[in-house]
Amino acid sequence: MPLHPASPPPLRPGAVIHGPGSHGVDALLDGFVAELKRRGFRVGGLVQRNHGPGDDCAERMELVDVATGRAYDITQRLGRESQSCRVDPTGVAEASQAIRDAVASNVDLLVVNKFAGLESHGDGLSDEMLTAIAEGIPVLTSIGSRYLNEWQTATGGFCDLLSPTADALWRWWGPQRMYPDLVQGVADAEVRRVVTGDKWVLVETGEGLGVAARQAPAADDAPGRWNGRSLRDLAAMAAQSWDPLEISVGVAALNAHYNRPDVTGVPGNGLDLFASVEGRVVVVGGFPQVARRMPRAQVIDMTPQEGEHPEAACDWLLPGAEAVAITASAFANRTLPRLLRVSAGARVAMIGPGTPLTPRLFDYGVDVLAGFVATDREAVVRTIAGGGGSRDFHPHGRMVTLHRPPHS
Repeated sequence: MPLHPASPPPLRPGAVIHGPGSHGVDALLDGFVAELKRRGFRVGGLVQRNHGPGDDCAERMELVDVATGRAYDITQRLGRESQSCRVDPTGVAEASQAIRDAVASNVDLLVVNKFAGLESHGDGLSDEMLTAIAEGIPVLTSIGSRYLNEWQTATGGFCDLLSPTADALWRWWGPQRMYPDLVQGVADAEVRRVVTGDKWVLVETGEGLGVAARQAPAADDAPGRWNGRSLRDLAAMAAQSWDPLEISVGVAALNAHYNRPDVTGVPGNGLDLFASVEGRVVVVGGFPQVARRMPRAQVIDMTPQEGEHPEAACDWLLPGAEAVAITASAFANRTLPRLLRVSAGARVAMIGPGTPLTPRLFDYGVDVLAGFVATDREAVVRTIAGGGGSRDFHPHGRMVTLHRPPHS
């Protein structure tokens, strides 16, 4: 029986908790949604934007359909002395069509500005939210702490409560979604050649060449297997396939797009970044000369040598580490999402020729990216086709390091 394509795991409804007032949370959700849309995810629903004050010294509130940009005025103009709720139920009811449209479109994410007074009584947008949850669509909303009990009752406790920070939203969104994220950023292009060597694979286009460590034995090769497939088609295998060789080619296709010759960054191989860290440093993967460069590091490897820890040690050593260096092979074999989850709070670097050099990865918990850019393509092709390893093709390119900006 064929395997179903790989897909990110389902998300429990996410609710950003806040105290009195929601201005900062409104902007947080708005910015998060805008970034997901920019990256190519299909997002629907409503965000709230406030303008004002208006004629009666109260802010004008509107709900904005994130798919179409249409704005719905939800302000009741009750006068400056009124203490009643200023939300107009009629405007909310009209705006609810945006949520129904998003559910019908089976969006990647449904955002609903808030679960508040109307929803706590079963009115407002509560029916639409619960319908989306029942249909398995990821739902993100905000909730004032005063309505927390009502939210828990409405969802039966099936939810994740989130801090009002961008990092918390990205952790909830989940590192498994980095794979479709990167695929969506790939500009389609004609593939010149695919080379599958004994140790590494490569994909080349007119603009770039990407490499990835091979995840399957040579017996899996088949002549003409990749003929006629575009760059984006090959890259999609990194997100969807379970076949080890297809995943490797998919990662190489991603790198053919992201690790182009015009990528700029800091020179270096990445391992020296943590040489002066005073706290606990953990290295995941078999890096050459790691003992010499980082003598105090605790090393984890799938085939541990003397003095190294087995893979099961990840759940014991990564939590609480100050710095974690992870081989790029963890991206290709799809263990990276788990490693990022258990490394929360550490400064994480992904290092190796197969590292995609794109800032898209920073929001998923990676702080430093050290990858390979080919400068002599023909030499890299000859080396990989001949069964050479990373030490053999390194002289024919340059290692580039990207750092997460301090404010991101």
